Amino acid sequence: MSQLNELSIAEYLQTHPDFFQRHQHLLDDLYVVSKQQGTLSLVEVQLERQRKRIQELEQELAILAKLANQEQEIFLALMPLQQQLSHCKNLKQGIQAINQWAKNWELKQSKILLFTDQWQKQQDLEDIHWVDRKAFEIIRLERFGLRRFYLGEMTNREKSLLFLPEELPIGSVACCLLGAETAQNATALLLFTAHDSRHFHNGQNTQFLKHLVNIVELHLLRWLAEFAV
Repeated sequence: MSQLNELSIAEYLQTHPDFFQRHQHLLDDLYVVSKQQGTLSLVEVQLERQRKRIQELEQELAILAKLANQEQEIFLALMPLQQQLSHCKNLKQGIQAINQWAKNWELKQSKILLFTDQWQKQQDLEDIHWVDRKAFEIIRLERFGLRRFYLGEMTNREKSLLFLPEELPIGSVACCLLGAETAQNATALLLFTAHDSRHFHNGQNTQFLKHLVNIVELHLLRWLAEFAV
């Protein structure tokens, strides 16, 4: 089936929400093939999606509850972002929400870059959302070592790999590896930039970023679960 036909069907179903009410037999007759669970009916698929969403919300609440008990200031700073991300349906919306949140904190920009070897390419995600792992390996070895965070300045060559010309100039960056316990197999990058070269610097406490990364990672999995390699 062509992409145009698939889009037409999707648009028709979205604009006619009563379709399955008028054709209820299709709910039992149509099946979706799942890699994990075999063949499922549409009703079973919907229930499974709802169960997964409940599990995601429980994880989010657990993180926030722990944060509220231990570090109230960080909790209060991250709570508005968490609420916004919960309403985002895809990666683009999530990036926009994080970027606006960062600007409210007087940062220049925030963005997420996906490693090309960890996710299936998507037609609605332009090249600006991707980064090649081999090219990034130079930065990882030079700046990260075994850590998951780098805070400080970057060379022009490093900036050209991670940022567009229109996103420059940049004074300093906070670069966070997402989706892995070790630096070598991260799935994405979360980047924050500042005008001031002294805003982010080596030796800064990364506790806030650790909590922020935990929240963003949960939503990243939700937005991109079906595109994981």
